[in-house]
Amino acid sequence: MEFNSAEFFAASEKDRVSKCRAFAAEAERLARAANGDTRDGYLELAKKWVALADEMEALISGDDHG
Repeated sequence: MEFNSAEFFAASEKDRVSKCRAFAAEAERLARAANGDTRDGYLELAKKWVALADEMEALISGDDHG
């Protein structure tokens, strides 16, 4: 799975949220196959993708106080 900024920003808001969640799932999958600092790095990356998706969803729904 590869991040393509042009494709990401051309997508609808809901599709961008879905892409963020897909990247989070991929990072979690990679974490399960890794050890030590690499595992921790993937888990941290997954958290950041989820946080971005959550923030984007809040903006879409008009709840920017989340």
